[in-house]
Amino acid sequence: MTHSTPLPRKLRNLAPHGAVLAGLSLVAQAHAQPAPEAGVQLFGLIDAAAGRLTSAAGVNAKEQAASKVTSGGLSTSFWGVRGREDLGGGATALFELSSFMRNESGAAGRSEALPAPVNVAADPYFSRASWVGLSHPDWGRVRVGNITSLLFLNSISSNALGDSTTFSPLNLLTFIGSPLSGGTAWANSMVYDSPVRAGLTGSVAYATSQNQGGPNAAARLAYSAGALNTSLAWQSVNRNPQTFADGTSANDTRAWQWAVSYDFKPLKVFGHLGQIQNRGTASTPQSVHYRVWDVSVSLPMGSGQWLAAYGVRDTGNTVAPVPATVAGGNVSRKLLTVGYDHHLSRRTEVYGLLSRDQTETRTLPAPPTVVSARGTSFAVGIRHRF
Repeated sequence: MTHSTPLPRKLRNLAPHGAVLAGLSLVAQAHAQPAPEAGVQLFGLIDAAAGRLTSAAGVNAKEQAASKVTSGGLSTSFWGVRGREDLGGGATALFELSSFMRNESGAAGRSEALPAPVNVAADPYFSRASWVGLSHPDWGRVRVGNITSLLFLNSISSNALGDSTTFSPLNLLTFIGSPLSGGTAWANSMVYDSPVRAGLTGSVAYATSQNQGGPNAAARLAYSAGALNTSLAWQSVNRNPQTFADGTSANDTRAWQWAVSYDFKPLKVFGHLGQIQNRGTASTPQSVHYRVWDVSVSLPMGSGQWLAAYGVRDTGNTVAPVPATVAGGNVSRKLLTVGYDHHLSRRTEVYGLLSRDQTETRTLPAPPTVVSARGTSFAVGIRHRF
């Protein structure tokens, strides 16, 4: 996945007209669009970072930051192949196969299998994306397979920290250690993307259950007009996950998220407002609503940009208590991240990031009490696209 912040003006002026901007556009476009020419293309991204990091799922009362080398400070490392065939009359056939990787060890996927009570399998190959589809400029595009969820697409395409699941407050609050189920990609799914008309485009997604509970459904509407971009996404997940890509919650959930960004030149501002509803399971239904919001900014300076983001997830409902040693934040979680991303070339960046995590968790044993925890993470890294 690529970063959603544009290249600084100095590097944009070095590019041949339109070529580099098309190749380094928003993460949403990089994730969904086919190769620029007919044939098969090898592509990917390697991100290596080193620092002291707390749990991505949220600090707990007894946690201490640990020194780590990781494959994903600003983006999760991956590689893949994609292709495009001209079918005539404007129609094209498309495909993409891409796999996460941990370049610090050479292993595939984003993580090892997690034991009970999480019960999350390790990422299989091509869990990032594995789909085939047809496209036409007048009719839109249809894809079938394992495809990025529309909610994740909504989060990363209007975010100063792009698709980072290590430092982006919005992504951490929504997808990592969150009550949300469904994860960042849906297996067994079908997605239709409409053509762009007067700056407006829409997408709908449906994932069949295939012995994993009930089906998933989602929709997204986006509008772009000059410096303004805005979008609204909704999803309903009704199945228990079997892989990490399907999320770490076994509960049924519904969520919506509104995103907006405006380029004031040079400052660009991004914001999100949304809600996650934890609906429990068929045998143990519940209704706990979590509010999620964030604001992030990018400011070009020199051959890079300053980045800053702040986000909050909280609930006014009563939530079940958990042990104080688990990842915190089931009542509230607040995250602040600042950093600088410096471009060495059109494809290579170095960066430094600092994040402050604060959680409030309703803990066991009885009587339940709310315990606060705080932790700081920092890392320096390098990201290279190919």
